[in-house]
Amino acid sequence: MKKIQCLIDFNNLVDEISSEFLEYLNSEFYSLYEYLSNGERLEEFLLDNHQAIKIVENSKELDLLLQNTLGLEYVEEVQLKTITCLRIGIFQLEDIQLHYFLKE
Repeated sequence: MKKIQCLIDFNNLVDEISSEFLEYLNSEFYSLYEYLSNGERLEEFLLDNHQAIKIVENSKELDLLLQNTLGLEYVEEVQLKTITCLRIGIFQLEDIQLHYFLKE
C-alpha cells in the first residue's frame, strides 16, 4: 500500500501509476488541502497519518481492507476517462481516510 501525505509524495509516484490516475489523486489531495489546511502553503501542507491518501496496490490488500466492515464507511466506483477505480472511505480517529484501488 502506498501513502500520500504531501505534494512530494506525488513526485515519487510519477513513474509508478498512470498519469490519469495520478491527476485524479492530485485533485483529491487538493480537495483535502482546501478542507483541512490552516493557512499553510500547499508545499508545506501535510496530512496526518490517519488522513493520508492510501493506494491499495493489489487484490489481497483490497480484500483485507474490505473485511473490516466496522470501519467501512463507503465504497464508490469512480469512472475516469479510460480507467475505473474504487474510492473507499474507512473511519479512522473521527475522520474518513480515503483509499483508492485501480480496477483492471
